[in-house]
Amino acid sequence: GRPAAGERKEPVDQDLVMVWPHLLVRHVVAALVVLFIVLLLALAFDAPLKEIANPQVTPNPEKAPWYFVALQELLSHFHPLVAGVLVPTAIIIGLVTLPYIDRNPRVGARTRRVARMTFTVFLVIWIVLTLIGFAFRGPNWSWVWPWDEWHGEF
Repeated sequence: GRPAAGERKEPVDQDLVMVWPHLLVRHVVAALVVLFIVLLLALAFDAPLKEIANPQVTPNPEKAPWYFVALQELLSHFHPLVAGVLVPTAIIIGLVTLPYIDRNPRVGARTRRVARMTFTVFLVIWIVLTLIGFAFRGPNWSWVWPWDEWHGEF
């Protein structure tokens, strides 16, 4: 049964599984399966390279990679110091301090309300900013509806 409050249950040998070879072999097999799937996808679908980069002619708008589009969108609304330095620094500091702010000893997701709500709010903001940067920004970073033709690309 379950131990009483304050008591510790000693693990039985049947409860323990050695990491080597059981877990490590599973990880290697999973990595090989993923590698094989990616290899098949790379062989099945063509991913052509664009023309050689010309620093004299840049596309309009020049969009950041997908993981930085939200920061690029923030940069269009705030001063560069705020969007490029203060916001990323605050995000990093917030992520580092979040385990110390939410000191709930329970592990379950249902009991970690502060961590869950903080993560959800920031994730939604990040996704919305990324979608706006990708789908709604056109020449000169102006607002463009996705169904309007502006001869750009995602």
